[in-house]
Amino acid sequence: MEEVYFGSSVCLQWILGGCGFYAGGLLVSRIYSYLTSMLHEYSIPDIFPMLSLEASYYIYSFRKIDISCLVWPHKCDFYSIIWFTEGYGFNVIDFTEYAIIPNRLFLISPEQIHNWFYESDAGGYMLVFDKVVAAQLGIDFISPYADIAADRVPLLKSVVENAMNKKTEANIEIDLLYFYSLVADEMVDENFDLGGMNTLFREFKELILTNDQKIQSMDQYADSLHVSLASLNGICQSFAGSSAKQFLLDIKIVEAKRLLIYSRLNVSAIAYRLGFEDASYFARIFKKKTTLSPSVFLGKYRK
Repeated sequence: MEEVYFGSSVCLQWILGGCGFYAGGLLVSRIYSYLTSMLHEYSIPDIFPMLSLEASYYIYSFRKIDISCLVWPHKCDFYSIIWFTEGYGFNVIDFTEYAIIPNRLFLISPEQIHNWFYESDAGGYMLVFDKVVAAQLGIDFISPYADIAADRVPLLKSVVENAMNKKTEANIEIDLLYFYSLVADEMVDENFDLGGMNTLFREFKELILTNDQKIQSMDQYADSLHVSLASLNGICQSFAGSSAKQFLLDIKIVEAKRLLIYSRLNVSAIAYRLGFEDASYFARIFKKKTTLSPSVFLGKYRK
């Protein structure tokens, strides 16, 4: 079987032990100011040079475009919805590996590190759009992927094909929003509630990744959200399968991996950047989550 491979490493999951956690599209940009140029970031015109520099979205069949020139892994400054209609492989998003199977759809937010490996005969569609379009349409990814039921495939395919054949931006935006609403329904069917609980969950992630990265007590986070600590734990258990504290630590460890691999900060500086006042506590948590101490991880995987 012929396969297509992108990237200088076999798989980020091999590098990172599969211990990452999906953190959504709320990553704080200042963290990335410490990353080195070894991690490439692409814009929509970078990926699609035939588009104007002002292009804010694009929909295409990814069998029809050459992405072999891209440096993998990488990150992008736009949102991507990648629907594999056929083919197998794996997709690595923020250090977590997900299987590529037919009619699995991936949702990648700006700044997320991305790598994949799939068969050369795989096919499907990609919908890309920038942060402004996402904000205007109210799109916010809450899951890394969704599996499309067989009876929904014809409708989704029709929406994508129609959008690809249209030229007016307004019509494409309408199709994009309609497509995402259908995908969101699939996510609701699997794991998610798009009501108030999801809003609180996203606000909690924002608090974790803002406030100068300083880690607060769980009671303080709950007070900021105007809910009880018991309610906050219940929300995190529903959406993340863990307590609020463990969810916070999972996000912090993902950020620590990014900085250890792609920055030149030492372990103490990284602990401080992530809000840990005690570097030894950070080291204990990191080892518990990844089985390696930060210094061993740094020495083994930093290029």
